[in-house]
Amino acid sequence: MCQLRVPSPSDIRTQTQHVFGVRPCLWQIKATSAILSGKDVICIAGTGMGKMLTFWMPLLFRPDGVQIVVTPLNLLGKQNMATTANFQAIAALRYRVIVISPEQIMKLDGEFERLLKNQLFMARVVSVVIDEAHCLTEWGEFQPEYRELGQLRYILPPSTPLLIASATFTKHALSDVTRLLHMHHDKTIMVHCSSDRPNIETGIRKIKYAMSSFTDLAFLIPDGIKVGNPPPPKFLVFFDDIPNSIAAVHMMRRRLPHELQDKIKWFNSDMSAEYKDETLDDFVKGLTWGLFTTTSFGMGMDVSNVIRVLQWRVTCTLASLWQRFGRAVRDKELTGTAILFTEREYFDDEKVVKACRQAKRDQTKKCTSKEANLPAACGQSSSSSGANQGKRHKKELEPSMDFLINAEKRPGVMCQRKVFDVCFDNTSAGGKVLITIMMFTK
Repeated sequence: MCQLRVPSPSDIRTQTQHVFGVRPCLWQIKATSAILSGKDVICIAGTGMGKMLTFWMPLLFRPDGVQIVVTPLNLLGKQNMATTANFQAIAALRYRVIVISPEQIMKLDGEFERLLKNQLFMARVVSVVIDEAHCLTEWGEFQPEYRELGQLRYILPPSTPLLIASATFTKHALSDVTRLLHMHHDKTIMVHCSSDRPNIETGIRKIKYAMSSFTDLAFLIPDGIKVGNPPPPKFLVFFDDIPNSIAAVHMMRRRLPHELQDKIKWFNSDMSAEYKDETLDDFVKGLTWGLFTTTSFGMGMDVSNVIRVLQWRVTCTLASLWQRFGRAVRDKELTGTAILFTEREYFDDEKVVKACRQAKRDQTKKCTSKEANLPAACGQSSSSSGANQGKRHKKELEPSMDFLINAEKRPGVMCQRKVFDVCFDNTSAGGKVLITIMMFTK
C-alpha cells in the first residue's frame, strides 16, 4: 500500500466519535496512528477496555482498506465458515474485515495463503491483527498452528504492520511472542494499559467437601428457591474438563424445583453452533441464570452483567485465570466477584500439617525398625510402595499461582491483586489507568 497521510490525533478522535458513537481513549488513538504510520503495535489492555475498537479505527482513514483479524475465538459462530464462496468474495474485496482462525490462515497451500500472496489484495490490507496473542505461547504446545503464525512475516509484504493484542501478557510471554513474530524494536510501538479491573473483587476459597460432590458451589443457588422468587446473581463457573462441568450442572439442578432446572446449563465445545447460540442468547437475556463452562465461553464473549465468575480447581495458568475472571461485570457501573476454588493441598498451612504428619510417620517407622533390629528402609513393605504408585500426583504449580493462593499470608505479598499487578506489569502501566505509551525496547 502506498504511503498515505496519517491523520492527526484530533482527526482520529473526531471521526471515531462520529462513526462509532464513542470517544476513543488516548491509547486507542495512539495505536491507530501507529498502524496508519506502518508501525507494528503491541496493545496490552484489560478485558472490556476496548482493544477491539483499535482493530476497526484504522479503516475509517483507509476507505478501500481491509483488516485481517486472526483470532482463536469463534466470534462469528456458524457465519464464520471457510467456504470457497467466502474466499472468492474476500478476493473480490467485498469485505473490509476478515476474521480468521490461526488454523485457516496457516493452512498449507490453503485458500488464504494464496490470498496473502495476491499483490492486488494485499495492497488493500491495512494491517494484520493477532487477537489474544498470549495464546501463541499458551496454546502452541497442543495447537502448533498458533506458533506457526511466526511464519507470517515471511509471507506478508514487509510493509504490512502487525497489531498484537492481549490483556494478559507476562514479560516472558511478551518476549516469546515478539521473537516468534519477528517484531523489531525499531518499528514497534507498545501501548500498555493496566489490566486491573477495580470493579471485580477477587478471592481464593479452599475446597472443603469432596470434589466430586461440587458441594462447595451450592451457595450459587439459595436454599429453598421457588418459582417466582428473584433469580440469583448471574454466574459463570469455569472448568477445564467437560464431564466435570456437566456433573456439576446435574448437582446444581437437584437444588432447584423441576420447573427451574433449565435455568442452569453447561456450555462447551461438544455442543452444536446452533445450540451454543441459543444458550448464549438465553444467558444474555437472563432466561438462564448460570453456565458451567470451559474455554468455549471466555475470550470474545461479551456479556455485561455477569456478577460472579468462579474457577473450579487450579487447572489453568494465572494468565488464563485472569482472562476468565475478566468475564465478570463488563459493565463498569456494576461490581462483581471472582473466586478461585482451590484444592487443600496447595495452601501453605495444609503443607505444614502434611509435613508434620509425615515427620511423625517417619519417626514411628524409625523407632519400629530399631526395635526389630532392621534397617530403617526395611520398615516399608513392597505392597505399600505399590499402593503409593496409584495415588493421584499433585500437579506442580507455576510460581505465580502458588503466590496467588497463599498471597495473604506470604511476607512481602499480603495481597492477591498484587500478584496480578506484578505478573502483568501493571505498575509500569500506571496502576488503574493508562499511563504509558512507549517505544518497545529489547
